[in-house]
Amino acid sequence: MTERTVLDTGPGALSEYYDWMKGAAAGDVLVYWQGDLQFDRQVVVPDEALRASERARVQSLNFIADRICADAKAGLLYLTQKRVGLGIFEYRATRRRDELIQPKPIKKVAPYDNLILA
Repeated sequence: MTERTVLDTGPGALSEYYDWMKGAAAGDVLVYWQGDLQFDRQVVVPDEALRASERARVQSLNFIADRICADAKAGLLYLTQKRVGLGIFEYRATRRRDELIQPKPIKKVAPYDNLILA
């Protein structure tokens, strides 16, 4: 049975994400953001106008989203979205099966193996 975990984006979120990655079984789902990720990652007001807590939240969201994207590109996760309302999505990372994660062995060929002697 798959497990669904909701990540609290704030101080320590990246550490919580790494803990989830270590303990997640194939098919486990991590909800890492709810809202509009593309919009929420942008800061549209000057830094001075943001409260420190809001600035830390946006920075933490950017770290988490970047890390999850990199892990998905490395083949560790599937990324999906679920619409929960008008313009509101649940952003999910699903742990892939182990056999899909293991890199395929590279066949080594001797550099002069296919030469024909004259």
